[in-house]
Amino acid sequence: MKNHWSVRKLVALTLRSGDIDSGFLSHKRAQEGIRLHQKLQRAYPPSFESEVEIAGTVAYDGGEIFLEGRIDGVDEDACLLDEIKSTVYTKEAIDARPDELHWAQLKCYGYLYAKAKGLDEVHLRLTYIRIEDEEVFRYDKTMAFAELNAFMNEVMARFQRIQKRLADFEALSLASAKALPFPYDDFRPGQRDMAVAVYNMIQTEGTLLAQAPTGIGKTIATLFSSIKAIGEGLIGGVFYATGRSTQKTVATDTLALLREKDLRIKSTELVAKEKACLNDALNCTPEACPYAKGHYDRLLDGIVDIYDHADLFDGPTVARFAEKHRLCPFEFALDLSNLSPILIGDYNYIFHPKSYLERLMEDRDRLKSTCLLVDEAHNLIDRGRDMYSSSLSVEELESVDYPTKKIKSLAIDLAEKIRAVTAAEDTTYDQLDEDFSEAVEDFIDAAANYLARLKAEPEEDFLELYFHLLDWQNLNLYYDEDRFTFFVPRKNTLRLMCLDPSRVLSARRELFQSAVYFSATLSPMDYHSYCLGAGEERKAMVLDSPFDPAHLLILHPPHLSTKYKDRARTLPEISRYLQAFSTTREGNFIHFFPSYAYKDQVYATCMEWEECGHDQARSMTEKERADYIDRFRNERPVHGYGVMGGAFSEGVDLSGEALMGVSILTLSLPGLSRERELIKNRFNRLGKDGYAYAYTYPGLTKVEQAAGRIIRSDSDRGQLLLLDDRYLRPDIRALLPAHWRVETVASVDDMIEKINAFWR
Repeated sequence: MKNHWSVRKLVALTLRSGDIDSGFLSHKRAQEGIRLHQKLQRAYPPSFESEVEIAGTVAYDGGEIFLEGRIDGVDEDACLLDEIKSTVYTKEAIDARPDELHWAQLKCYGYLYAKAKGLDEVHLRLTYIRIEDEEVFRYDKTMAFAELNAFMNEVMARFQRIQKRLADFEALSLASAKALPFPYDDFRPGQRDMAVAVYNMIQTEGTLLAQAPTGIGKTIATLFSSIKAIGEGLIGGVFYATGRSTQKTVATDTLALLREKDLRIKSTELVAKEKACLNDALNCTPEACPYAKGHYDRLLDGIVDIYDHADLFDGPTVARFAEKHRLCPFEFALDLSNLSPILIGDYNYIFHPKSYLERLMEDRDRLKSTCLLVDEAHNLIDRGRDMYSSSLSVEELESVDYPTKKIKSLAIDLAEKIRAVTAAEDTTYDQLDEDFSEAVEDFIDAAANYLARLKAEPEEDFLELYFHLLDWQNLNLYYDEDRFTFFVPRKNTLRLMCLDPSRVLSARRELFQSAVYFSATLSPMDYHSYCLGAGEERKAMVLDSPFDPAHLLILHPPHLSTKYKDRARTLPEISRYLQAFSTTREGNFIHFFPSYAYKDQVYATCMEWEECGHDQARSMTEKERADYIDRFRNERPVHGYGVMGGAFSEGVDLSGEALMGVSILTLSLPGLSRERELIKNRFNRLGKDGYAYAYTYPGLTKVEQAAGRIIRSDSDRGQLLLLDDRYLRPDIRALLPAHWRVETVASVDDMIEKINAFWR
């Protein structure tokens, strides 16, 4: 099978040199660049053809690759190839520092075109259009085929360093994936069914929603099947998307386990820039960061080294080789993603409107051979809403020192427009007046002009505002009045709210060969399927719990209210129930609350008897979160006090004696708010149960996730205490897991008796 490479990918790998330098061309600028790009193509004379695909083989010492690309414009009669680039820079700036990568891309096109047409020479044109004022400037070269051939030989000589490794390893990798055995003696109950369903979905290029209980081994079921599909040539790669760093760790650990079974496959874990950074401060300029200075000069050496010595490019491994070669670990990992069939990263890399992984998401051929695995998929709904929402405030505009009078004047004008539309709280708008968007755009253009000419570092607050406004305009590209709204949460603040993320999430899913959404909590399935944008053709499966229901004692005092209005009154009794629940039998317990405020209120009361309290702080570093969990694994007794939907109620494995029980206070419904009411109204208009979509389903999903921490294996036994009188309601009971056997308790003493009987 021929090794396919795009021109852009080949050039980026072999010819980049010099420094990393964060520029000012954001995604919104890129979107504007696309518009201008198309404008120039529409202005081509009749002799030109736009978007001309070109491809051909290119030989190197020891083999060949199949190189392909798309030329912006071709005048076949004149043998002229035109490549269009948008820029924020002036002609003088480009004259002083031509972009060699732009020329290299065009030369590759020229080589392929001249070779295909049998031409002795071709005319190459590089056309720039300035985004701010649409000024166009062109650069022309005529090159003989002999020159282009010599250029390609130089490119392939550099490429050869890595290509032989890629080709040799690909054959080894495919063979190992095809022969890969399941890493355990047998599948857990339901695990084989899930693995088969994933494989079949890849075969049919469809979408699957799989609800499988906590502890069944969802990660290995999905990854094992996907890797087998790679071995059979059904797909070329996998993106494992998750919303938590703990789940990324589970995925990398799973791959490490499969490597013990002789799997040889390259995988890259994508780590956020802030976490990956090796510099003292996050400042991605060559002046401030030694890893940015000369990064591309050392990149190929780093790639060859790590490729020869590792298969799993996880965060620590990438950091170690980045330190060795003085590379930016974040950019290093992004380039390694081009060489790895398996990628592991946050939802953002797939679904975010701006921060997506360009190397994957803009490579349509690669996407069409990639399976998307979405772990803990229930979390993607609210994450999707957050990704596509933003806000502007007068306060933000007034807190910045502006570098010029013109920019300051434009900021004042924009602030006045925000004041005008936010005069009344709780107001919503389907659309804003055109002059509002023009005011934002005028500020962006003026700021971009200033930044493009700036030789020193801009003020941080000004730069942050500039990027924030770019993000705002970018989100407006996705706006439709059915799924979004403009909302005034308070005076002088305007919020663009995504009420229904289904369409934007669906658009990204459709780019992939296949998709699997999995979680322990995807019920009701219709709710999750719609909100995730899974599509009408999706398949669904719900696996029963493989664990004996008798191993989980579920207790509920139906007389005890934890509604907001009753909390002060019931606080003493809540404390007594928690004390008895967590001390009748010594062990480790976590009490989960809907909010930090309620947790703090109850914890303060429990301090009268509590000697083993382990409180979750409002903000914790990754190390602090790891230390919090480690205490449960290493000590006994420990009584945790945490919040549902947080870092410890999902995606944490505390099997055996690490956790004996969990108490859950309230239904964990989102707080009543104008924002949630807008979401409710959106789904009411669709003929759905708006209250359930906005409040009930998200709340009970958190409850089930928190309860899922207790039973993680066949041998686990534990206790669950539900503290809220609403758990008695038939509509709520109907939404709880079918295997839950809830026992009513009349008093604290009654509960103690049931606990003692359970553990006898």
